[in-house]
Amino acid sequence: MDVDVAALRRMRLAALGLTRPRGGATATVTGLLALQAQDLRQAEWAIGSRVPGSTVADVWAAFAAAEVVRAWPMRGTLFATTPADLRLLLSLTGERQMRTAEPRHRQLGITDDDVDLAADVARAELAGGGALTRPELGACWSAAGLDVSGQRLPHLYGRLAQQGLLCLGPARGTSPGGPVQAFVLLDEWAPGQAAADRPAAVAEVVRRYLAGHGPATERDLAWWTGLTLTEVRAGFAAVRDELTDLRCGGAVLWTLGDPPPAEPDGVRALAGFDELLLGVTDRSHVLAPERSTAVVPGGNGVFAPMLVEDGEVVGTWKRVVVRGRATAQVSPFHEVPGAEEAAAAALAFRGEG
Repeated sequence: MDVDVAALRRMRLAALGLTRPRGGATATVTGLLALQAQDLRQAEWAIGSRVPGSTVADVWAAFAAAEVVRAWPMRGTLFATTPADLRLLLSLTGERQMRTAEPRHRQLGITDDDVDLAADVARAELAGGGALTRPELGACWSAAGLDVSGQRLPHLYGRLAQQGLLCLGPARGTSPGGPVQAFVLLDEWAPGQAAADRPAAVAEVVRRYLAGHGPATERDLAWWTGLTLTEVRAGFAAVRDELTDLRCGGAVLWTLGDPPPAEPDGVRALAGFDELLLGVTDRSHVLAPERSTAVVPGGNGVFAPMLVEDGEVVGTWKRVVVRGRATAQVSPFHEVPGAEEAAAAALAFRGEG
Protein backbone atom coordinates (compact mmCIF):
# COMPACT_ATOMS: atom_id res chain seq x y z
CA MET A 1 0.00 0.00 0.00
CA ASP A 2 1.42 3.38 -1.03
CA VAL A 3 0.88 6.39 1.25
CA ASP A 4 2.01 9.98 1.04
CA VAL A 5 3.75 11.90 3.82
CA ALA A 6 0.53 13.57 4.98
CA ALA A 7 -1.15 10.20 5.44
CA LEU A 8 1.91 8.84 7.25
CA ARG A 9 1.85 11.75 9.70
CA ARG A 10 -1.84 11.25 10.40
CA MET A 11 -1.41 7.52 10.96
CA ARG A 12 1.28 8.25 13.51
CA LEU A 13 -0.89 10.84 15.26
CA ALA A 14 -3.47 8.09 15.72
CA ALA A 15 -0.99 5.41 16.84
CA LEU A 16 0.63 7.83 19.29
CA GLY A 17 -2.72 8.42 20.98
CA LEU A 18 -3.04 12.05 19.91
CA THR A 19 -6.03 11.83 17.58
CA ARG A 20 -7.23 8.53 19.07
CA PRO A 21 -6.90 8.91 22.85
CA ARG A 22 -6.65 5.63 24.75
CA GLY A 23 -8.16 6.79 28.03
CA GLY A 24 -6.42 7.95 31.19
CA ALA A 25 -2.76 8.45 31.98
CA THR A 26 -1.97 4.79 32.57
CA ALA A 27 -3.71 3.62 29.39
CA THR A 28 -1.89 6.35 27.46
CA VAL A 29 1.53 5.27 28.70
CA THR A 30 0.69 1.61 28.13
CA GLY A 31 -0.30 2.36 24.56
CA LEU A 32 3.05 4.00 23.83
CA LEU A 33 5.03 1.21 25.59
CA ALA A 34 7.40 3.96 26.79
CA LEU A 35 7.86 7.67 26.21
CA GLN A 36 11.01 9.70 26.60
CA ALA A 37 10.92 11.51 29.93
CA GLN A 38 14.28 12.93 31.00
CA ASP A 39 12.54 16.29 31.52
CA LEU A 40 9.83 15.55 34.08
CA ARG A 41 7.79 18.69 33.40
CA GLN A 42 7.72 17.89 29.69
CA ALA A 43 6.86 14.25 30.41
CA GLU A 44 3.83 15.35 32.41
CA TRP A 45 2.49 17.20 29.38
CA ALA A 46 3.51 14.46 26.95
CA ILE A 47 1.06 12.25 28.84
CA GLY A 48 -1.53 14.95 29.54
CA SER A 49 -1.68 16.11 25.91
CA ARG A 50 -3.00 12.65 25.05
CA VAL A 51 -5.71 12.66 27.73
CA PRO A 52 -8.34 15.28 26.86
CA GLY A 53 -9.52 17.25 29.86
CA SER A 54 -6.82 15.90 32.16
CA THR A 55 -4.75 17.82 34.69
CA VAL A 56 -1.23 17.39 35.99
CA ALA A 57 -2.78 15.89 39.14
CA ASP A 58 -4.19 13.05 37.04
CA VAL A 59 -0.70 12.19 35.82
CA TRP A 60 0.70 12.19 39.34
CA ALA A 61 -2.17 10.00 40.50
CA ALA A 62 -0.88 7.33 38.10
CA PHE A 63 2.62 7.65 39.57
CA ALA A 64 1.25 7.53 43.13
CA ALA A 65 -0.74 4.37 42.32
CA ALA A 66 2.41 2.62 41.02
CA GLU A 67 0.79 2.37 37.59
CA VAL A 68 3.45 4.52 35.88
CA VAL A 69 7.14 4.86 36.75
CA ARG A 70 10.26 6.47 35.30
CA ALA A 71 13.51 4.62 34.78
CA TRP A 72 16.34 4.01 32.31
CA PRO A 73 15.19 1.10 30.11
CA MET A 74 16.77 2.27 26.85
CA ARG A 75 19.56 4.38 25.39
CA GLY A 76 20.75 5.45 28.84
CA THR A 77 17.98 8.01 29.16
CA LEU A 78 14.82 8.30 31.22
CA PHE A 79 11.47 7.00 29.98
CA ALA A 80 8.01 6.88 31.50
CA THR A 81 6.48 3.43 31.28
CA THR A 82 4.46 0.95 33.31
CA PRO A 83 6.21 -1.39 35.76
CA ALA A 84 5.32 -4.43 33.64
CA ASP A 85 6.67 -2.84 30.47
CA LEU A 86 9.77 -1.64 32.30
CA ARG A 87 10.53 -5.26 33.14
CA LEU A 88 9.78 -6.31 29.56
CA LEU A 89 12.20 -3.75 28.15
CA LEU A 90 14.93 -4.29 30.74
CA SER A 91 14.86 -8.03 30.06
CA LEU A 92 16.14 -7.13 26.59
CA THR A 93 18.16 -3.96 27.13
CA GLY A 94 19.51 -3.98 30.68
CA GLU A 95 22.68 -6.02 30.17
CA ARG A 96 23.52 -4.23 26.92
CA GLN A 97 23.20 -0.82 28.58
CA MET A 98 25.41 -1.92 31.46
CA ARG A 99 28.10 -3.17 29.08
CA THR A 100 27.96 0.12 27.17
CA ALA A 101 28.50 2.02 30.43
CA GLU A 102 31.52 -0.02 31.53
CA PRO A 103 34.20 2.23 29.94
CA ARG A 104 32.72 5.28 31.65
CA HIS A 105 32.52 3.39 34.94
CA ARG A 106 36.22 2.58 34.66
CA GLN A 107 36.96 6.27 34.08
CA LEU A 108 34.93 7.15 37.18
CA GLY A 109 36.49 4.37 39.23
CA ILE A 110 33.15 2.62 39.83
CA THR A 111 33.82 -1.02 40.67
CA ASP A 112 31.54 -4.04 40.99
CA ASP A 113 32.03 -3.81 44.76
CA ASP A 114 30.77 -0.21 44.66
CA VAL A 115 27.65 -1.31 42.77
CA ASP A 116 27.04 -4.19 45.17
CA LEU A 117 27.37 -1.92 48.20
CA ALA A 118 25.07 0.66 46.61
CA ALA A 119 22.50 -2.08 46.01
CA ASP A 120 22.74 -3.37 49.58
CA VAL A 121 22.31 0.11 51.05
CA ALA A 122 19.39 0.89 48.72
CA ARG A 123 17.59 -2.32 49.71
CA ALA A 124 18.09 -1.61 53.40
CA GLU A 125 16.97 2.03 53.22
CA LEU A 126 14.00 1.52 50.91
CA ALA A 127 12.59 -1.76 52.20
CA GLY A 128 9.14 -1.55 53.74
CA GLY A 129 7.82 1.25 51.59
CA GLY A 130 10.73 3.65 51.72
CA ALA A 131 11.17 6.41 49.15
CA LEU A 132 14.27 8.59 48.79
CA THR A 133 15.07 11.48 46.48
CA ARG A 134 18.35 11.46 44.61
CA PRO A 135 20.18 13.64 47.17
CA GLU A 136 18.78 11.55 50.03
CA LEU A 137 19.87 8.28 48.42
CA GLY A 138 23.28 9.78 47.70
CA ALA A 139 23.62 10.81 51.34
CA CYS A 140 22.88 7.23 52.45
CA TRP A 141 25.55 5.91 50.10
CA SER A 142 28.04 8.51 51.27
CA ALA A 143 27.39 7.54 54.91
CA ALA A 144 28.15 3.93 53.94
CA GLY A 145 31.53 4.97 52.57
CA LEU A 146 30.72 5.27 48.88
CA ASP A 147 32.15 8.15 46.85
CA VAL A 148 29.15 9.84 45.20
CA SER A 149 30.93 12.91 43.90
CA GLY A 150 30.46 14.24 40.37
CA GLN A 151 28.98 11.79 37.92
CA ARG A 152 29.43 8.78 40.21
CA LEU A 153 26.01 9.33 41.81
CA PRO A 154 23.90 9.26 38.60
CA HIS A 155 25.91 6.33 37.27
CA LEU A 156 25.33 4.35 40.46
CA TYR A 157 21.57 4.81 40.58
CA GLY A 158 21.35 4.40 36.82
CA ARG A 159 23.13 1.06 37.08
CA LEU A 160 20.75 -0.16 39.79
CA ALA A 161 17.78 0.96 37.71
CA GLN A 162 19.11 -0.96 34.70
CA GLN A 163 19.43 -4.01 36.93
CA GLY A 164 15.73 -3.64 37.74
CA LEU A 165 16.29 -2.81 41.41
CA LEU A 166 15.25 0.86 41.46
CA CYS A 167 12.74 3.06 39.69
CA LEU A 168 11.41 6.57 40.16
CA GLY A 169 7.85 6.49 41.42
CA PRO A 170 6.03 8.73 43.91
CA ALA A 171 6.40 12.45 44.46
CA ARG A 172 8.27 13.41 47.59
CA GLY A 173 8.41 17.13 48.15
CA THR A 174 8.48 19.88 45.56
CA SER A 175 10.96 22.13 43.83
CA PRO A 176 10.39 25.45 42.03
CA GLY A 177 9.70 23.39 38.91
CA GLY A 178 7.15 21.06 40.50
CA PRO A 179 7.08 17.71 42.32
CA VAL A 180 10.32 15.86 43.06
CA GLN A 181 10.23 12.16 42.24
CA ALA A 182 11.68 9.61 44.65
CA PHE A 183 13.41 6.27 44.19
CA VAL A 184 11.65 3.11 45.34
CA LEU A 185 12.37 -0.60 45.05
CA LEU A 186 10.69 -1.71 41.82
CA ASP A 187 9.73 -5.18 43.06
CA GLU A 188 8.24 -3.78 46.26
CA TRP A 189 6.57 -0.75 44.71
CA ALA A 190 5.01 -2.71 41.86
CA PRO A 191 5.57 -6.50 42.18
CA GLY A 192 5.94 -8.47 38.95
CA GLN A 193 8.07 -10.85 36.96
CA ALA A 194 10.61 -10.20 34.24
CA ALA A 195 10.13 -11.76 30.81
CA ALA A 196 11.97 -15.07 30.59
CA ASP A 197 11.65 -15.95 26.87
CA ARG A 198 13.84 -13.47 24.99
CA PRO A 199 12.56 -14.14 21.43
CA ALA A 200 8.97 -13.87 22.66
CA ALA A 201 9.83 -10.63 24.46
CA VAL A 202 11.37 -9.15 21.29
CA ALA A 203 8.27 -10.12 19.31
CA GLU A 204 6.06 -8.46 21.94
CA VAL A 205 8.12 -5.27 21.80
CA VAL A 206 7.73 -5.24 18.00
CA ARG A 207 3.95 -5.48 18.38
CA ARG A 208 3.74 -2.84 21.08
CA TYR A 209 6.11 -0.38 19.42
CA LEU A 210 4.29 -0.53 16.09
CA ALA A 211 0.89 -0.22 17.80
CA GLY A 212 2.08 2.93 19.61
CA HIS A 213 4.46 4.49 17.07
CA GLY A 214 3.81 3.03 13.63
CA PRO A 215 4.04 3.11 10.75
CA ALA A 216 7.74 2.53 11.39
CA THR A 217 10.73 0.56 10.16
CA GLU A 218 12.93 -2.14 11.64
CA ARG A 219 15.72 0.42 11.97
CA ASP A 220 13.41 2.73 13.89
CA LEU A 221 12.82 0.08 16.54
CA ALA A 222 16.48 -0.95 16.65
CA TRP A 223 17.46 2.66 17.36
CA TRP A 224 14.59 3.27 19.80
CA THR A 225 15.43 0.26 21.95
CA GLY A 226 19.17 -0.02 21.35
CA LEU A 227 18.73 -3.65 20.29
CA THR A 228 20.72 -5.01 17.37
CA LEU A 229 19.13 -4.79 13.96
CA THR A 230 19.58 -8.56 13.62
CA GLU A 231 17.49 -9.23 16.71
CA VAL A 232 14.84 -6.70 15.72
CA ARG A 233 14.56 -8.24 12.27
CA ALA A 234 14.03 -11.64 13.88
CA GLY A 235 11.26 -10.11 15.99
CA PHE A 236 9.59 -8.62 12.92
CA ALA A 237 9.84 -11.96 11.15
CA ALA A 238 8.20 -13.72 14.09
CA VAL A 239 5.06 -11.55 13.83
CA ARG A 240 5.10 -10.88 10.08
CA ASP A 241 1.61 -12.30 9.56
CA GLU A 242 0.28 -9.70 12.05
CA LEU A 243 1.81 -6.76 10.18
CA THR A 244 0.84 -4.59 7.20
CA ASP A 245 3.51 -3.03 5.03
CA LEU A 246 3.27 0.50 3.67
CA ARG A 247 5.48 2.36 1.20
CA CYS A 248 6.24 6.05 1.54
CA GLY A 249 8.87 7.82 -0.53
CA GLY A 250 10.73 4.61 -1.27
CA ALA A 251 10.78 3.44 2.36
CA VAL A 252 8.95 0.35 3.58
CA LEU A 253 7.21 0.84 6.91
CA TRP A 254 5.05 -1.45 9.02
CA THR A 255 1.95 -1.23 11.15
CA LEU A 256 0.42 -3.76 13.50
CA GLY A 257 -2.70 -4.92 11.70
CA ASP A 258 -4.54 -2.44 9.51
CA PRO A 259 -3.12 1.11 9.32
CA PRO A 260 -4.70 3.60 11.74
CA PRO A 261 -7.27 5.95 10.17
CA ALA A 262 -5.55 8.88 8.46
CA GLU A 263 -7.77 11.64 9.83
CA PRO A 264 -6.78 15.32 9.35
CA ASP A 265 -5.80 17.12 12.53
CA GLY A 266 -5.50 20.71 13.64
CA VAL A 267 -2.90 22.56 15.72
CA ARG A 268 -1.45 21.07 18.88
CA ALA A 269 1.14 22.24 21.38
CA LEU A 270 3.21 19.17 22.25
CA ALA A 271 5.90 18.63 24.83
CA GLY A 272 9.59 18.82 24.23
CA PHE A 273 11.02 15.35 23.54
CA ASP A 274 7.59 14.15 22.36
CA GLU A 275 7.57 10.69 20.77
CA LEU A 276 6.05 12.18 17.60
CA LEU A 277 9.54 13.44 16.84
CA LEU A 278 11.81 11.24 18.94
CA GLY A 279 10.08 7.90 18.38
CA VAL A 280 11.63 7.26 14.94
CA THR A 281 14.99 7.77 13.25
CA ASP A 282 13.84 9.67 10.14
CA ARG A 283 12.34 12.87 11.52
CA SER A 284 12.07 14.58 8.14
CA HIS A 285 8.50 13.29 7.78
CA VAL A 286 7.37 15.61 10.57
CA LEU A 287 10.11 18.26 10.76
CA ALA A 288 11.74 19.96 7.79
CA PRO A 289 15.51 19.47 8.17
CA GLU A 290 16.16 23.19 7.76
CA ARG A 291 13.96 23.82 10.82
CA SER A 292 15.71 21.33 13.11
CA THR A 293 17.86 23.98 14.80
CA ALA A 294 14.71 25.80 15.91
CA VAL A 295 13.56 22.71 17.79
CA VAL A 296 17.03 21.74 19.05
CA PRO A 297 18.84 25.08 19.43
CA GLY A 298 22.58 24.65 19.14
CA GLY A 299 22.19 20.93 18.51
CA ASN A 300 22.59 20.30 22.25
CA GLY A 301 20.10 17.45 22.47
CA VAL A 302 17.47 19.52 24.29
CA PHE A 303 14.21 19.47 22.32
CA ALA A 304 11.92 22.47 22.66
CA PRO A 305 8.15 22.11 23.05
CA MET A 306 6.62 21.98 19.59
CA LEU A 307 3.68 23.43 17.70
CA VAL A 308 2.31 20.73 15.41
CA GLU A 309 -0.28 21.12 12.65
CA ASP A 310 -1.73 17.99 11.11
CA GLY A 311 1.29 16.02 12.30
CA GLU A 312 3.93 18.46 11.03
CA VAL A 313 6.12 20.57 13.33
CA VAL A 314 5.32 24.19 12.45
CA GLY A 315 6.94 26.05 15.33
CA THR A 316 7.90 26.02 18.99
CA TRP A 317 6.39 27.40 22.16
CA LYS A 318 7.43 27.95 25.76
CA ARG A 319 6.03 28.88 29.15
CA VAL A 320 7.08 32.31 30.37
CA VAL A 321 6.24 34.06 33.62
CA VAL A 322 5.52 37.79 33.52
CA ARG A 323 4.72 39.61 36.79
CA GLY A 324 3.96 36.31 38.45
CA ARG A 325 1.57 35.12 35.75
CA ALA A 326 2.37 32.23 33.41
CA THR A 327 1.71 32.76 29.73
CA ALA A 328 2.49 30.80 26.58
CA GLN A 329 4.85 32.35 24.05
CA VAL A 330 4.59 30.85 20.58
CA SER A 331 7.20 31.00 17.81
CA PRO A 332 5.58 29.59 14.65
CA PHE A 333 7.65 29.13 11.51
CA HIS A 334 4.86 30.82 9.56
CA GLU A 335 1.38 32.06 10.34
CA VAL A 336 -0.39 29.29 12.28
CA PRO A 337 -3.97 30.19 13.24
CA GLY A 338 -4.84 28.66 16.60
CA ALA A 339 -1.25 28.41 17.85
CA GLU A 340 -1.87 30.61 20.91
CA GLU A 341 -4.98 28.67 21.88
CA ALA A 342 -3.16 25.35 21.53
CA ALA A 343 -0.32 26.50 23.79
CA ALA A 344 -2.79 27.91 26.30
CA ALA A 345 -4.23 24.40 26.66
CA ALA A 346 -0.87 23.22 27.99
CA LEU A 347 -0.99 25.93 30.67
CA ALA A 348 -4.57 25.05 31.55
CA PHE A 349 -3.41 21.46 32.16
CA ARG A 350 -1.31 22.90 35.01
CA GLY A 351 -4.05 25.23 36.22
CA GLU A 352 -2.26 28.26 34.80
CA GLY A 353 -3.00 30.91 32.23
